[in-house]
Amino acid sequence: MDTKRLDLYQLENGYCYNSDSLFLYSFVKRFLKNNINLLDIGTGCGILGLLCARDFNINLSLNEINNTMASIASINAKNNGISCDMIVGNILETNVGKFDYIISNPPFYRKDIIDSKNEFLFLARQSENLPLHQFLRFVKSSLKPNGKFIFCYDAKEIKGVFSAIEGIGLNVDEMRFVYPNENKYANLVMIMCRYSKSQTKILPPLYNFINGENSKEAKEIFKLCNTCSIKISHLEQIL
Repeated sequence: MDTKRLDLYQLENGYCYNSDSLFLYSFVKRFLKNNINLLDIGTGCGILGLLCARDFNINLSLNEINNTMASIASINAKNNGISCDMIVGNILETNVGKFDYIISNPPFYRKDIIDSKNEFLFLARQSENLPLHQFLRFVKSSLKPNGKFIFCYDAKEIKGVFSAIEGIGLNVDEMRFVYPNENKYANLVMIMCRYSKSQTKILPPLYNFINGENSKEAKEIFKLCNTCSIKISHLEQIL
């Protein structure tokens, strides 16, 4: 049975979701269950959290630092019949309580890698807007004892990611690398961490393209997510 399509307004000149968000949802979905409190940090247009709430009966909270994107995410939630709480502002300066699950596709590019002049792209991409060590300390303080933190990051930064996670006392339980194609290095890592002493389970690689076209698994994930991007030039178009 096909899932209900998720229609998402996005700004033409802003950060638009891509396969990273869809691949991350397929990773997150494996751990989800009904009747949990879930926080999506840096939600953008809302895609990751809204997919979770579409497919599971959860109490959803979305966080977005940019006022315009927060408004768009709220409208996307309403238009898709999804209830959520919206937390607007810098999550590191917010007391949000405790959650069973925290998920995020955070900004993870260093300024020397990608220097975004566009305000929307700057907030969505640059790691300085959500420094990893501060981010993880916030996550630790906001997770319930049996909670899970599921996120993605630049695969090339894996050494720092592992060090930061270990530094706050969480454990990497599962991880999966994403490759653009079979001939390139991994560009994304997806991680589930929590309070545990489990050995790390490394899942088989996920390839976006094989032999010049989307892999069978990538196509299955796109079908699972069933999203439709609707580009707008400014917020007032949908108010």
